[in-house]
Amino acid sequence: MSPLPVPDIEHTVSRIVAEQLRVPVEEVDVDADLRSLPRFDSIHALQIVLEIEQHYGIEVEDHVVFETNTVREFVGAVSGLITEAGPLS
Repeated sequence: MSPLPVPDIEHTVSRIVAEQLRVPVEEVDVDADLRSLPRFDSIHALQIVLEIEQHYGIEVEDHVVFETNTVREFVGAVSGLITEAGPLS
């Protein structure tokens, strides 16, 4: 099985971020600073990480979301973890 395309991961992560922050997905600008998104705080960040872990079956260290500035950077980190984990079962 080939790796998931980054646009698919970006779409899924954006959707998860929007759901957790309770904003329309259109308001999640992938190039905006995560901390500038409405309602983004440490609790929501950890909820986002948990949902992504469950969705992709990977483990994302909590610090990853705090060390990335944008949704796009976070998607890059998640994409790398998905690649490391291998094919989805």
